[in-house]
Amino acid sequence: MDLAAGAAGAVAGLLLHGKAKLVRLDAPPDSGGGGGLGGALSAMAAALPIPGLGAEDKDSEITFMFNPTEYRMSQTANITHSVNPMKPGGEIEYTGTSGLTVSMQLFFYDFGSLKGDVTPKISKLLAWQNPDPSKEVGPPYVKFEWGNKQLQNFKGVITQLNVSYTLFGKDGTPLQAKVDLTLDGNIDPPPGKNPTSHSIDMRRVHSVVEGETIAMIAFAELGRSGYWRAIAAANGIDDPLRIRPGQALLIPSAADAARNA
Repeated sequence: MDLAAGAAGAVAGLLLHGKAKLVRLDAPPDSGGGGGLGGALSAMAAALPIPGLGAEDKDSEITFMFNPTEYRMSQTANITHSVNPMKPGGEIEYTGTSGLTVSMQLFFYDFGSLKGDVTPKISKLLAWQNPDPSKEVGPPYVKFEWGNKQLQNFKGVITQLNVSYTLFGKDGTPLQAKVDLTLDGNIDPPPGKNPTSHSIDMRRVHSVVEGETIAMIAFAELGRSGYWRAIAAANGIDDPLRIRPGQALLIPSAADAARNA
């Protein structure tokens, strides 16, 4: 029996390796689906892309019956334009990025089993959009697992879920469904990495010309002469009247200048 269980477990491991799934990150440890040959065969059933199999998952997982044919990633850089009468369009300022969204279409089919029903997985997806009443927090974080290193540190919440039931049993039980799923979240940096170490610095340098004052430079670069204090602070200048031609001055962003004006 031990030999049979070991062989079944090895086969289950090979089959499970390529299956895509969603994993809930804050779920308590599962009680387990049993050991030995029975547990291994249950794992095999969850992995096989055969109609009627794979309906049973761990509480913290939703294993897809069929892997997605594609998934899409989207992220937007937030750029603002500060007003500058000396430069059409103003100054471009980078204010970070939006969260990363991952979207895909899933296909669920359960026509071959005696009691075909795709709603257990759909119901779990719907439940994962709701807060946990016991914790009084938002929807749980989930991650998409499918052997993709690019998303191995991604975690997000299910923000959009569109379900289309397309095939039914004689009693009206849904046997087939298409699900459009969107996750909104972020990729956590690897341990020990500073997430801001590669941030974009939009500040620039102005070379002083003969006759210029810091107030004139502030008006030309930032649109307000009153921002001279921010330029002085950024360059460690105690006396704003003592600047010289050819001196390189660091110009802060308009947002920083407004805070320090």
